[in-house]
Amino acid sequence: MTKVRNIYRQKLSTQLVIVVTMALVIAYTSFPLLTRLAYRILEATVASPEAIQETEEQYIWLLQEYLVDNTIKLSNLDAVYQWVAAEPDIKLTLFNNNMIFDSDYENMIYNDYNDDNIAGENESTNELRYDSATTVQDNLIGSYNQYLNKQYISTLIKEYNSNFYTLTFADGAVVSALVRSESYSQYYLWAYYICLIVSLIIFLIISLLMVQIKLRYIHTLSRELRILEGGDLNYEMTEAGQDELYELAKGINQMRLSILAKKHDEEKTKEANQKLMTALAHDLRTPLTSLIGYLELMLLKRYQDEDQLKHFLMTTKRKAFQIREMSDKLFEYFLASEKTEETYNKEIISTHTLITSLIDNQLFDLESSGFPVKLYAEIDSFKGNCLIDAEFLQRVLDNTLSNIRKYADRNRPLDILAFETDAFLHIEFVNFFHREAYAVESTALGLRTCVKIMQEHGGSYQGYETDDKFVSRLILPLHHDQ
Repeated sequence: MTKVRNIYRQKLSTQLVIVVTMALVIAYTSFPLLTRLAYRILEATVASPEAIQETEEQYIWLLQEYLVDNTIKLSNLDAVYQWVAAEPDIKLTLFNNNMIFDSDYENMIYNDYNDDNIAGENESTNELRYDSATTVQDNLIGSYNQYLNKQYISTLIKEYNSNFYTLTFADGAVVSALVRSESYSQYYLWAYYICLIVSLIIFLIISLLMVQIKLRYIHTLSRELRILEGGDLNYEMTEAGQDELYELAKGINQMRLSILAKKHDEEKTKEANQKLMTALAHDLRTPLTSLIGYLELMLLKRYQDEDQLKHFLMTTKRKAFQIREMSDKLFEYFLASEKTEETYNKEIISTHTLITSLIDNQLFDLESSGFPVKLYAEIDSFKGNCLIDAEFLQRVLDNTLSNIRKYADRNRPLDILAFETDAFLHIEFVNFFHREAYAVESTALGLRTCVKIMQEHGGSYQGYETDDKFVSRLILPLHHDQ
């Protein structure tokens, strides 16, 4: 699962870029879809043919009312233009064979007709005619203009699909009207901007959604941290996602578990200390009681002869040494389990000096105690150096040799091996253990002391059984000049 998370892990910045890009694509894609939908709604409502026709009919009715109320004649098309100019969303074209008015062009107003001509034309053919004095060339130009006007009107009809209406001026002139309503155009403009705003809102919602999710997760982590701060280390932090926030939550959980494990170890150590103290107190009380008893017997001279007195003295001495041994074990235990760091005064000592000191001091004492010692080491082959604290290393050797004196079989040889490798100095003690002495239960306090001291020197201490032998192995790193 961890490997899968590593593969798909993303930074917060990468996630933000992905979300923003996705939001842009969705907003950009939604804009034409929204505008298309909005335009279709407008085409079915305010821009429908029925709605447009209703607007045009209302406009024609108002214009007809204006012509009648203000006695507007056909010769006064300027008044019509002024009225139409007040209605910017409406376009008007008037014609009677020829186009006589178009609101799109201010100069397209024909006022070259007097009232008599207009009345006569309306009474006879209801058509507008040019003055009889017009030249042939003018007639040709007029015919061409009529053709252009018809083409223009035809184009307007096709483009706007407009209907024809009839207007009657105050002088009785009747003309056809072509109305183009564009009042719905503002709705299209509003729809365009509304769709644009909606697309922008979609972009913001998608972008802020990701930010909101991360903010909610941060708030969750903050709340859970306060729970941990209150002392509830069993509360597990929420791990979600594959980004830096996930790594933060995971790191806090690992730290929490480490603290719990350390706390658990401390409780176990404390419990073990209490049990050991109880056991040692009992073990100390037994020989101490016997010692006091023998001392009282001697003080009261309750012995039969000198031989019995000597026996009492030897027993007292043995009990005193037993008490001292137990007190030494107690001291070693607290040394091994002490949480504060001891000060090590390390110095560079040659391996040749170490081995020579071992032979001259420790081995001599063993041989004096009756142990047959065999040393397997070439003294001249030791060329290296070790960075050690001589006092602490002496504790390790004393503890090792003390165990040999207590548990080794004096009738069988003690083998000591010493040699160098490229990086370490090895010293091994191999002895046959005495069955009766070894049967006595040990608390292994000395072994723990040796392990702790050797670890502080960057080495190791190993003590183990093999067949009927016990092996104690010391390994020290060689010091190389930088």
